[in-house]
Amino acid sequence: MIPPEELQTFEAIRHDSQPAFERLFREFFQPLNAYAFRIVRDMPVAENIVQDVFLKLWQNRHEVIITTSIEHYLFRSVRNHSLNHLDKVRVRSEYLKMELERESENNDYQAYFPEIGLLNKIEVAINALPEKRQAIFRLAREEGLKYREIADKLNLSVKTVEAQMTLALKQLRDSLKDYKHLMLFFMIQDKGISKYKCQCDR
Repeated sequence: MIPPEELQTFEAIRHDSQPAFERLFREFFQPLNAYAFRIVRDMPVAENIVQDVFLKLWQNRHEVIITTSIEHYLFRSVRNHSLNHLDKVRVRSEYLKMELERESENNDYQAYFPEIGLLNKIEVAINALPEKRQAIFRLAREEGLKYREIADKLNLSVKTVEAQMTLALKQLRDSLKDYKHLMLFFMIQDKGISKYKCQCDR
């Protein structure tokens, strides 16, 4: 049975509350991306899968029935979409299939939620990079500049930018090695979901 607090959120969404949908999106977007990435091993594909799940939830909000919990519904939807993707590209291995089937009844998704303070730890690790390396990393990951654009902006060669990015990523992996897939996700994503917009109708 869906918990009362989740029922309230879901009922608000069913009654076209975009703020309630936005809150749900912000709470689950990152964990669902980490979960999808573990299955498909491709970050852009994982992001698209999660956004498709949220889009379909919004589009079908008047017809969707949730009987367990919103968390379970979202993670199961992402799992099914991810497996469908692997079926389409014919890359699912028997080992992965058996592993996922063993986990199919496991509803503990807490491992995919960021621990409190993780973003602060990432920011501290980035701040610890040498000045030039940090500037290159931030231009690439936070402003989305290409290596050629960074090279022109900082008056460096493209090879220097590439080398410094490689060193920056290695240093961050070493500093944040205890956070595994969450560390990878947050390093790729710029502090959350600011560049993602809910595909709600207006």
